[in-house]
Amino acid sequence: MRIFLMLLLCSTALRAQDRIDYAVKDQDTLYMLHYAPEGQGNGITVMHVHGGGFSGGSPAGDQAFAKGLQAKGYNVFSISYRLFLKGSDFGCGTATPVKLKAISTAVEDVADASRYLIEKGASLKVNPSKLYLSGSSAGAEAILHLLYNPFAASDKARYSYFAEKQRFKGALVFAGGLVDINPVTTTNWVPTLFMHGTTDELVPYGTAAHRFCSADQPGWMIMFGDKTIFEKGKRMGKHALLYTYVGRGHEVSGYMNREVPKIDQFLQSVNSGKPMKALEIIVPKGK
Repeated sequence: MRIFLMLLLCSTALRAQDRIDYAVKDQDTLYMLHYAPEGQGNGITVMHVHGGGFSGGSPAGDQAFAKGLQAKGYNVFSISYRLFLKGSDFGCGTATPVKLKAISTAVEDVADASRYLIEKGASLKVNPSKLYLSGSSAGAEAILHLLYNPFAASDKARYSYFAEKQRFKGALVFAGGLVDINPVTTTNWVPTLFMHGTTDELVPYGTAAHRFCSADQPGWMIMFGDKTIFEKGKRMGKHALLYTYVGRGHEVSGYMNREVPKIDQFLQSVNSGKPMKALEIIVPKGK
């Protein structure tokens, strides 16, 4: 009986986190952890991209978030991507062109992982019409740059697939930003949930220099944070939800682990197809 229970537990653990290799690049095997929905499932798939400044982190780091959604019936994939700055950092001493290369490298992998899921949909219980992107910190930057891609012209072979039509139902963005706000348009907008702290010291809440570098430092570049992106969506009359955490910093990039009920509510709202105007919810400090 004890042996049977041990085998059952092992089997359950494997089903909870099956590893799927989706590409090999630069001698790096890229993979995703699959958290199959518990119970019947709700038909919604979330592909999540971890943070770590394009130098660290792994899919396993956001396990609490993945399991939280899994328990509510979501089909979750947490992906790895090439860490262009591994052994370095994303700070002010790293030249801006190198930073942009780190972002664009991650975007390539997010695009390829997304296409893999769409094309393998039937075998992985992925409904391409109910596919959502999710990302934290560097991962949030990666998914935003795939949705609103300033790198598309330099790699048409890869990105034309995403330019043909919007491939995603919506997005979850935890402390993210864009290097260019211009690609955000009325035709490519997707319903988006944003969570960001007003005193984020790494990724600006509004529009400011990334990591607040000074203009004479090698890594100076302007970044348009979640508040700025939200406001553009609001002006366009689009579906957007921004949780503004007053007085909180970059720790908000990890709030998806504790805010699963809010995230579930948003996803269900978007999936229902009911129109919703842009809404900002202010969360006072200490709450």
